[in-house]
Amino acid sequence: MNNNLTTLANAKSWANVTTTNDDQLITRLIGNASRFILSYLQRRTLFQWSPSDVYDGVGNSRQILRHWPVLSVTSVTVDYQTIIQYQVPQQPNPYYTQYGCGWVLEPWSGYPPGRPQAVDLRGFRFTRGNSNVQIVYTAGFVVQNEAQTVPSSGSYTVAVNAPNGNWAVDQGVTYASSGTALAPVASSPAQGQYSVSAGVYTFNSADSAQAVLISYSYIPSDIEEACIELVGERYRYRNRIGEVSKSLGGQETTSYSQKDMPDFLKTVLQPYRRVILV
Repeated sequence: MNNNLTTLANAKSWANVTTTNDDQLITRLIGNASRFILSYLQRRTLFQWSPSDVYDGVGNSRQILRHWPVLSVTSVTVDYQTIIQYQVPQQPNPYYTQYGCGWVLEPWSGYPPGRPQAVDLRGFRFTRGNSNVQIVYTAGFVVQNEAQTVPSSGSYTVAVNAPNGNWAVDQGVTYASSGTALAPVASSPAQGQYSVSAGVYTFNSADSAQAVLISYSYIPSDIEEACIELVGERYRYRNRIGEVSKSLGGQETTSYSQKDMPDFLKTVLQPYRRVILV
């Protein structure tokens, strides 16, 4: 997975670079800065993925998950017993059935930065034990099922709204009416297919005027801004490697920060930083 947290065009715009001479260098700096930020945040990725976490049960009914935002839970297992998802009872039921017992996921607000979420059990406990709890789930900053309509004429392209940050990774397209998934292709999509580049989805003319639902991972805008500024700083550093300060005609001295990251960038990133949870 490409975990880059900004694009070459955005980094060049911030650094006021108008030529292509240093594109390879800036691209490398983007990768390095992205990995540095993810390491600082203690995150594997910001985009959609499926953690499979193992915990020690402590006898309570709540487990805080290690990664967020959590989009859905695939399975909850305690002492090798699979716990089903909680369903609201339709009528009083004196017997132990799937109704009235199970797990519940604490919902995400849908807006970054979010916060750690919990899985709560009803009718069960995370019984005490070593590595006796396993929870498989899907996490990441994702816009799910954004409603769009394929144009009835022209290029048959749709640009996503990306309200909270730039598009990063495609997570699928379905027809709104049936829920049937369209197949991604590299280019020249046929009916029932689509291609995508930088958040612009292209469809076949046979799908004109079709209502579709688009899902995609995105880069929270404040994290991208932090990455852009870090890339710009490292790009300019090559002109003053090893310098702590510089005298300008003996009248003025410029000092350079020796910190690995400016304090204001740490402040921006702090709400996204993951605390290691056991």
